[in-house]
Amino acid sequence: MENKLKLITDTFGKEKFKVDEPVSNHVESNAGGPAKLFFVAHSPREIIRIVTEARKLKVPFLVFGTGSKILISDHGFNGLVIKNRTKNITVVGVKGKVSSKGVGVEEALIEIDSGVSMSALIEFLSKQGLRSEEFLGISGTLGGNLFINSYLQSVVKHIKVLNQEVEVEEIRVNDLSLRKHIVLSAVLKLYAKRRISA
Repeated sequence: MENKLKLITDTFGKEKFKVDEPVSNHVESNAGGPAKLFFVAHSPREIIRIVTEARKLKVPFLVFGTGSKILISDHGFNGLVIKNRTKNITVVGVKGKVSSKGVGVEEALIEIDSGVSMSALIEFLSKQGLRSEEFLGISGTLGGNLFINSYLQSVVKHIKVLNQEVEVEEIRVNDLSLRKHIVLSAVLKLYAKRRISA
């Protein structure tokens, strides 16, 4: 195992990793022993690269965002822990109306990285004049919540995942599997707070 972990650090640069890092420092519960190797991913591309390397070398790994929905043993994790800190939110499409009151957005398609916290998403949606009330009180990141939150699932157009063959693919929310997929991003269809009447 030590040799495999050294291969990973040599490939990506030792400065990007922490060794025997307490997971408790990175999860909401403040519980969890040390990760043999700890890495923070700031982009989907980094997640793809590090997971590809871990799978190639058969190194056990775990990916999480805020850690609000996981528990790590006090004995730690004998492998690679990847903290997902991806943060891009992009408007990829809008639909609106022109009326006597002006031009207004009715709905928008928003692509959101899996590491975006729900609080950051709410802030973004509020600034864009899009409804966000349904997300209030949800902790964690988009990626983790896609597996368990029925409202969030209902507004998903498609999800970009890394599958077991380490290929990026777009899937429907009904095909999402905790055992098979690592969520990279999702496109949500969201509505304006106030719709423009004709």
